[in-house]
Amino acid sequence: MSKNTVKAALTRKRRARSRRHRGWLLALAWLLVRFVSGRPLDGKTHSNCTFWSAGTRRIGYPVYLVAWRWWALAAGWQRLGLRLTAVTVTVLAVAGVVAL
Repeated sequence: MSKNTVKAALTRKRRARSRRHRGWLLALAWLLVRFVSGRPLDGKTHSNCTFWSAGTRRIGYPVYLVAWRWWALAAGWQRLGLRLTAVTVTVLAVAGVVAL
């Protein structure tokens, strides 16, 4: 009798399943890092802004097609502040600390 009693197909399926779960967790971590750092969540560059300085021009789309003009040109720290404020108010409202 062979030492390896596990069928090869079962081992391959287990490996594939673990890779699928790992990919989902990596995508969630990527989204969380972009959210906390104030970056655009779609992964595209919309303006020439950085974390500390606001943008001066849009990149990619014509200006008249943009609905979120201020948000696209805001510095990363400004977007970060608004996102974290919204999350904090929502959590406090759900906990019953703040009445909306």
